[in-house]
Amino acid sequence: MIPFDEPLYRFGTCGMLLLLYGVGETIARRGGTGADRPGVPPPRWLKPASFLVIGACYLLIVPAGGAIAGGLGNLAGIALAGGVTALRLAVRRGVPGLRHPVVAVRMLFYAALPLAVGVPWGWAVLTAPALAMSAYCSVREDRLLAERLGEPYRELMARTHRWVPGMW
Repeated sequence: MIPFDEPLYRFGTCGMLLLLYGVGETIARRGGTGADRPGVPPPRWLKPASFLVIGACYLLIVPAGGAIAGGLGNLAGIALAGGVTALRLAVRRGVPGLRHPVVAVRMLFYAALPLAVGVPWGWAVLTAPALAMSAYCSVREDRLLAERLGEPYRELMARTHRWVPGMW
């Protein structure tokens, strides 16, 4: 079993998963149809804020991290993060009924990462802020596109969901 009680393994796991997702994101964007590209540029504060919350999660790896359920929880988080990365490639051409499937997939990754690196507090410092930022950006994008594109986009909004089919 991988010794997830050692901070070095958790740092390495975090770095490798972020790299893996980044590579998947790059491949998906290059091979996509444009359906996964936002129609509105993100706010200027989004990248620094994202860097900050990921950094905060990294800072918790030593003092608050460890093996979860003897390492099985960490392995489950790694498997989930890997599956989410594959899912990111699958949604590159869009998902019927969803307007923001890429954001939904990214949220799953941000939920898996704290589990993989054994930092339950990561859900508070990474996942929750990322959820709030993503919700704000999705609502903002819908509002700006509805203003720019008018009735056709409002009709799309009426018959589709943002992230979760049948919910939101």
